[in-house]
Amino acid sequence: MFKILLSSIIIILFSVSAYADDAVVAKVNGAAFTKKDLEAEVDRLIPQTTFHRNVPQEKRKFYYDKAIEALVNRELQYKDAVAKGMEIDKEKVNAQMEKIRKKFKSPEEYKAALEKEGITEEKVRAQVEKEILVQNMVAKKVTEASKISEKDLKEYYEKNASKFKQPESVKLRLISTKDEKKAQDILARIKAGEDFGDLAYKMSEDSYRVKSGDIGYMHKGRMLPEIEEAAFKLKVGEMSDLIKAENNWYIIKLEDKKPEHQLSFEETKDKLKKELETTRAQELKEAWITDLRAKAKIEVLLKTETESSTQK
Repeated sequence: MFKILLSSIIIILFSVSAYADDAVVAKVNGAAFTKKDLEAEVDRLIPQTTFHRNVPQEKRKFYYDKAIEALVNRELQYKDAVAKGMEIDKEKVNAQMEKIRKKFKSPEEYKAALEKEGITEEKVRAQVEKEILVQNMVAKKVTEASKISEKDLKEYYEKNASKFKQPESVKLRLISTKDEKKAQDILARIKAGEDFGDLAYKMSEDSYRVKSGDIGYMHKGRMLPEIEEAAFKLKVGEMSDLIKAENNWYIIKLEDKKPEHQLSFEETKDKLKKELETTRAQELKEAWITDLRAKAKIEVLLKTETESSTQK
């Protein structure tokens, strides 16, 4: 969590776009956000694989709505944390400040970066404190509150046992080609004794070639209808004849078959716990933000893709 926080602080404070300025773009309960704040938030939202300075200004504008929403939400979360008396963890703040300083080659380079952006170390520290306070508040209001006990988890499983039935499935190897003559030749070579997997690796024309044609376990509804129909008629170890589907020719071999299986609580509980807690966390966060925004005075002063006027 704090690794993400560190990179976010660096972006916000030292990677702001050169064209940003101090014009106010939004307010929430009187707290103002500038164009510089907005561009810094855009830099944080742009996918990590894209270096933000390479994104044209016109494309950056598509992030403005989301960036303003994020700025507003974070401010409301911060003020909620303060209102509820959440204390600042000074040890975490000090640790983050030290990591930020170490991002620079020397104290002089760090000082020069501060001066270039027109900010002080006190402002950096205040931003770090704010970010940590928000993350701690999210942890308390959302992450911790979304935890599900073993008892509740088992109760959910028992009430929804039918959802945890693993359907009948087949394990297949597959060879595909667009050339019917090539498919016929491959089929003849397999029937003559050559290894299905070797020929799949050498001659198949799909991405499963690198796995010697192994497509793993598949259940009904996950395959092309023509392949599915053939697969479920085969016995383990048997190979199909040529199958025509969507302008391709296929040969399949059935390697294993699993009957319908009721997953036990132990088999599914880890995945289920993660899924339910993720869903609950999202619901709690959305409800929290909706409540905070309903009580706030929010003004958007910058014309974006979807907002061009003040909103309540």
